[in-house]
Amino acid sequence: MSHSSGICSDRCCASRVKRSGSHDMSRLTRLCPTPSRPGCASMQPAGLTWTVAAALVLGCLPALAQTPSAPPPPSLQLAQRLSTNSLAGNSSQQRLLEALQTMVDNYPEILRAKAALAAAGQDLNTAEHARWPNFKVGTNSGSVNRSSGKENYNAINAEVRMSLLDGGAISANVRSAEYQQAAQASILQGTRQNTLLEALTALLELSRYEQKAAIAAESANIIAQLAKIEERRAELGAVGRNDLRQAASRQSSARAQQLSLESQRAVALARFTRYYSFSPATGHLPHLSVPAQWLPNSQAQALQQSEASSPELQEIAQQIAKAQAEVERSEAERFPTLEAVASHTYDPKGVLFNDGTRMGLELNWNFGNGFEVRDRIRKAMNELQSQQAQQEAVLRQVRETAASSWGRVQAGRARVSELQAAVAEAGGAFDGRRRLLEAGRGSLSQVLDAQLDMQNLMLELADAQHDQRINELQLVRTTGSLLPEGSSALRMHQLFLHAQVPDRTESMARSPQHSQPLALLTERPALQLRFARHIDTYPHTTAASWW
Repeated sequence: MSHSSGICSDRCCASRVKRSGSHDMSRLTRLCPTPSRPGCASMQPAGLTWTVAAALVLGCLPALAQTPSAPPPPSLQLAQRLSTNSLAGNSSQQRLLEALQTMVDNYPEILRAKAALAAAGQDLNTAEHARWPNFKVGTNSGSVNRSSGKENYNAINAEVRMSLLDGGAISANVRSAEYQQAAQASILQGTRQNTLLEALTALLELSRYEQKAAIAAESANIIAQLAKIEERRAELGAVGRNDLRQAASRQSSARAQQLSLESQRAVALARFTRYYSFSPATGHLPHLSVPAQWLPNSQAQALQQSEASSPELQEIAQQIAKAQAEVERSEAERFPTLEAVASHTYDPKGVLFNDGTRMGLELNWNFGNGFEVRDRIRKAMNELQSQQAQQEAVLRQVRETAASSWGRVQAGRARVSELQAAVAEAGGAFDGRRRLLEAGRGSLSQVLDAQLDMQNLMLELADAQHDQRINELQLVRTTGSLLPEGSSALRMHQLFLHAQVPDRTESMARSPQHSQPLALLTERPALQLRFARHIDTYPHTTAASWW
């Protein structure tokens, strides 16, 4: 009786030692100094209690010594992880950017605008060099009848002439050439922006038809899967074959729609190749998105930016200045001109000329026939009035384009949001109809109707998304943010740098065998892996995981 009580007391002390995790014998003494449990320690000898307790403590020491110590603080190290960015997509984006840069510099329309700008620069040089002296060398020969008989002569003439006073005609001509050169520079900038807009629009159109063709193909596959299940049910006699005929009709319709979209994609691909000079692989087009900082915050800001940076308005302003300079040049023809002249004629026989070099001033006043100068002035005035009227027309057109582009962007944004919600709801309805069919409480006809609604909404959503991006491109083209003057290729890189992969829209169906969503509107390229560097808190590890 006493021995069993001692064992009970020893077990109590040992359990307390294990819970405390202490290695100190004095603490064990404090745990069991006096009998605290009646019928346990009071009925055993003190020597036995201390003996058993010491044995238990000595047996527990190796286990306590193996208790792991506190881990050291984590250190930051570089580890490798796998990124989901597509290598093929990055290569396509780089090739596309290089093609864009080449196109902006060497597209035929741009080269023509550059040639016109160079020709305007040559006209400016000619106008400026009109102030320099003019050199002229000539020769004449003939015969003279004199009393002594007929004499032949051969003379060489050399003349230097420099304008001193011209009534401002040369200065007006120089200003006209300068304004013409500035107008050609504005035309070149506008041509570059228009070409870039058309090229990016061609990219979006190709992406549109690729995405819509994928939706139609996926729809046909879904209908085929549903029809296969319904065929098995019909063979078992559970249902009739009318729904199967409807499914076959819907599948053929989806295939025909896919082929139609493929033909439209071929047209878009030809247009794409016209600008980029290469044909991209299907599914590897880079995603394009206009950065938010390029877009104006309000319609008033859009109007202000478009008026301030429109190449068309800048061009017409330069044309008005040129017309004003032409008026001044025409009016300068009313005034006389003063020129310094130095000439020399060399006649070996002295038949006509025997004098040396002649120097002097020439004053000329060209009256014409009395109507020529007046008609020139009136013509220049009419041209000026025409350009001023054209400026007002261009200003109204720019304002109209900016306002309409702003309105389309705002409406398109709301349209995309509503269609995304509609696609999500239609996806839920389709899933519900499919589950009812699987449970035997629905018909294939109802599932096909839900699938058709889903397909139409997804096609409309694809159109809305691409229309919205095109509208944004047109807006930033109008405001001058698409390709500002002097910008580099890094700015075009921002069009693809800020592109976000759209959220996965709920699929129009789930596979009857597998409940996995179909990726129809993901716009993702084929998944490939690449190594990227990141900070890892685990020492001496190399992590390989999805990122």
